[in-house]
Amino acid sequence: MCTNQGFKSLVPDATRVSSDYLYHWVKANKLYLQSLGNGATFTEVSKAVISEVKVPLPPLPEQRRIAAILDKADALRAKRREAIAKLDQLLQSVFLDMFGDPVTNPKRWPTVPLREFGKVTTGNTPPRAVADNYGDGIEWIKSDNLNTPSDYLTTAEERLSISGERVARIAPPGSVLITCIAGSLNCIGNLAIADRRVAFNQQINSVTPRDAPVEFLYSLLKVAKPLIQGASTNSMKGMVSKSKLEAIVLPKPPNLLQREFARRFAALRVLREKADRAVRDSSALFEAAQQRAFSGQL
Repeated sequence: MCTNQGFKSLVPDATRVSSDYLYHWVKANKLYLQSLGNGATFTEVSKAVISEVKVPLPPLPEQRRIAAILDKADALRAKRREAIAKLDQLLQSVFLDMFGDPVTNPKRWPTVPLREFGKVTTGNTPPRAVADNYGDGIEWIKSDNLNTPSDYLTTAEERLSISGERVARIAPPGSVLITCIAGSLNCIGNLAIADRRVAFNQQINSVTPRDAPVEFLYSLLKVAKPLIQGASTNSMKGMVSKSKLEAIVLPKPPNLLQREFARRFAALRVLREKADRAVRDSSALFEAAQQRAFSGQL
């Protein structure tokens, strides 16, 4: 293949270097290679610099043995990630089987605006001019915390103080947080469940359910993401106002069915948590194997 100037192609001498071994060495040393870059706007590792990087080269048979071990460890990690993806697909399939696509509502459920499912709240940013607003108290959630393969918020990097919390907007546990302002339309409608009390910024709206199980409301809004994006006032980027979000019309099946789905959601979450642990374990195994491989201990 041909490459542009953004790439450095490492073409190994097959009599000295296994390409699989070199591939794994580069992956294991990504942070080191990044540290060699220069440039204010775009970081580049120059050809002169990359050419001087020292790569440990055991005999070819040993390189191939190391690469084979790392290939197997990496394949195990990939299979466990695939299992998580299949569980996510299964959960969506269960939802669609029970309720149909909320965009087209093929089961002809009664429809209501989102405001009837729960209270919608827009987040805010406590004034940064008041340094005391920020500290080590309640988490202050941003859109990045919603862009997660998990169904639940990731941990915020920034927290508010007690005084900052007084002027912040708070979502109680069991709320659904939705990205409603973003630099790209694709990020509009990203969402996650708050499993703890959190504050959140103005790019996010929270929906705190009244009588709907949060697991049902979250899944409904996740599958109905095209409806949320369709309410955006900007075709290239994205902004869905509180009033537009509240007015989105959604199917409302019987509460008994909603609760049945919530029970199935919880059962699949148990399997998902086990799969997540397996991925973490396999990733730790792979990283340990990498460290041992390139320090002569594998």
